[in-house]
Amino acid sequence: MEQAERMVKRSRTELAPGQKGDNVAIPIPLVDRGRGDPRNILNVILDRSENDNYTLATKHGILKGAYSRNEFELCPEKLLLMSDVNCTTFVSLREAVVFGSRCGGQGNIKCNCSGSKKCQTNRSKCFKAKLKCNSRCHQSLNCKNK
Repeated sequence: MEQAERMVKRSRTELAPGQKGDNVAIPIPLVDRGRGDPRNILNVILDRSENDNYTLATKHGILKGAYSRNEFELCPEKLLLMSDVNCTTFVSLREAVVFGSRCGGQGNIKCNCSGSKKCQTNRSKCFKAKLKCNSRCHQSLNCKNK
């Protein structure tokens, strides 16, 4: 048996499959989460494909992309019902986090400008948002927007 087949077999025995309507929690990456935001976002399983990829939805819309079983945890109780889910719009995980955030999400804007303009045009995300460049943007000392 190949290594990939063994890994899939082991993950299927260790992780119980989710059923349609089950509640799941997806961990929110640290870069997408604000300081007061929760560590997980609550979702409902809408569909399960034959390849064990799951389509998930939140209150704010259906998450773009398919998730494998090792990317989320099953919740023991049903906190979110299928009727509470918005099935008309598609959102990314980052957008769902911002919609559900009490603080407005992470809120960091980061540009990576280089060249002769040095962050003085609307091509720069920071300049366009009327913010000063910070150390997360770039380490350039010749930036004109610091």
